[in-house]
Amino acid sequence: MIKNLLANGYKTTNGAITSPNITAGGFKLIKTQKPIAERESFFANIDRPLITQINSANISCLFHGGYPDVVQKAIHECQKQGVSIGAHVSFYDKENFGRKIQSWSKQSLHDLLQYQIQFMVNTTNDSRTLTTHLKPHGALSTLACRDEDLAYEIVLFIKKFYPNLIILAPALSKLAHASQNEGLQTALEIFADRTYEDDGSLTPRSYKGAVIDDPHSSQQHLKKMIMEEAIVSRNGFILKTPIHSICLHSDTPNSVEISKQICILLQTMGINQNSLPELF
Repeated sequence: MIKNLLANGYKTTNGAITSPNITAGGFKLIKTQKPIAERESFFANIDRPLITQINSANISCLFHGGYPDVVQKAIHECQKQGVSIGAHVSFYDKENFGRKIQSWSKQSLHDLLQYQIQFMVNTTNDSRTLTTHLKPHGALSTLACRDEDLAYEIVLFIKKFYPNLIILAPALSKLAHASQNEGLQTALEIFADRTYEDDGSLTPRSYKGAVIDDPHSSQQHLKKMIMEEAIVSRNGFILKTPIHSICLHSDTPNSVEISKQICILLQTMGINQNSLPELF
């Protein structure tokens, strides 16, 4: 893999593989710091309890949020709990938590993917564990779900440089379709804490009720989709799809309680919980 990267303009710096554009200043990490007590409180009260209830985690690569010390803690907790770890890649946008749509070029996309994935690969390797999957975050995911060119650009980059990574993609999306077409390991996810439109896309967060933060409502929303083996829109449209993974955002209010209710639901329905690598 390193030979391939070097042949395509990437170079090693202190053991890490980086892009010339990045090292030349393409990305400058903004030193926005939450108070340490606040960061530790979120990890102790949200992240750690969630990790004990899940099987696969998508961990920020610092482009949309997070801090190196918190990433390390999350990785160690995942390792302790047997939770598989994914690179949660995004546009560089800490101000908007990666949820603002941005323009992109082939080179800028390759740079941000390479920087973030290699950060997570190096960090997990340092902890003697593995990065097993990749999931786009926020606006990058939104665009990749509807823009076929972007979807294929992401998928072809992964196929070339990280072919062993599982692509975690929203069910019925352009990203999922591209990944499957290119023969990559593709896990299809549905969202427990988001409503859907009739075309299978997520309801924009700007819409009232787009985020489901009530544990019971989330459980019932998820139960419908599992029973129908489909995405069920907020208008009742049923769109059949295989389901491999359930997404819950840690920053959704009541996320820990929602997670508990999801676990109860799956147990009641006799559904085993597996990590993504166990599916392939």
